[in-house]
Amino acid sequence: MKKQLLKITFLSIVGMLIFSCSDLDDNEEIGTVSLENIIQKESELFSLIERVAETEDEDEITCIKFLYAFTMLEFDADLMVVNQYTVSSDENFSFILENISDGNSIGINFPIQSVLESGEEFLIQNKDELKLAIDDCIEAQQEELAGQCSLLLQECVWIVSHDEETEDMYENAVFDVAEDGTFKFYNNGELQEGTWIVYFIEDELHTNITFEAEGITADDWNFDWKVISFTSETMIFENNGISYTLTKECDGNYCTQLIFEECEGIDGSGISEFVFENYIPCILQIEDLAELTDDDSIAFYETQLDADVETNPLSQTSYQNIMQEQTIYVRVNYGVANEFFIIPITIISTTC
Repeated sequence: MKKQLLKITFLSIVGMLIFSCSDLDDNEEIGTVSLENIIQKESELFSLIERVAETEDEDEITCIKFLYAFTMLEFDADLMVVNQYTVSSDENFSFILENISDGNSIGINFPIQSVLESGEEFLIQNKDELKLAIDDCIEAQQEELAGQCSLLLQECVWIVSHDEETEDMYENAVFDVAEDGTFKFYNNGELQEGTWIVYFIEDELHTNITFEAEGITADDWNFDWKVISFTSETMIFENNGISYTLTKECDGNYCTQLIFEECEGIDGSGISEFVFENYIPCILQIEDLAELTDDDSIAFYETQLDADVETNPLSQTSYQNIMQEQTIYVRVNYGVANEFFIIPITIISTTC
């Protein structure tokens, strides 16, 4: 009878232990970590923490950093502690997180100290505060990045190049973006206008380009473009397998329209000196004509008739206009192909 009583007592104690282990609520602690602060490896918060700890990845979060050291536990799927870590640096934290087994969780011994980019330090008391702090940080970082991108676009003009090997009708086109987000777009001497917006979709920088006028240009450009990369000199964006590179140009080495302005020699005279040979690269580029060879020629004329019969060619190194705004006719001859083009350009004398 005594043995029977001992057996019943033993089983009762075991039962109570099993019950107490299986009935843990969020306020219970395992080791030194509250259950409510356990973070699963597959969770969004775990991924965000990885980005904060990362030091070299382009996707890292830089606007908030942890102040080390602090303690962290690793749990298996049954919430049994399998490892304990003293986290000492970003590099150390990143290495630990990278090696957490699939299906496992981590628990940070809160509170922990963090610091913002501004240098402000603050305490994070639990995982909810940690998630909120990182989310706020990301939002601020994204707003700053989008603002930087917008300001960068306004600094100078941007020249388009197509990333595929095939020729593209927008090669060397020019975007000139204003402070209010409107732009002028020059392609083959034609001007079109529209709006340009920079924003984030989740964690990805995007730009939305909208041309005002309907047509093939709007059909090709009026999309949401994902920004693959941007620096102070270049921007690459992509949509549906098509990508373009935009290169910043601040020195005036670009072509917009077949309108060429020069300063007056004497203020108020309306007379300027024009060096036509300087305009040849732009004329060929805008008209999408091949570069000239020894078999080809180019000449400038005051009238269409002179260009037709190739008489009275003008000096290409020094010409003074006869009207304040004047049309000049450019004749391009391709000898091997036995073809020619006559292109009107406008020269304007301006007061500088």
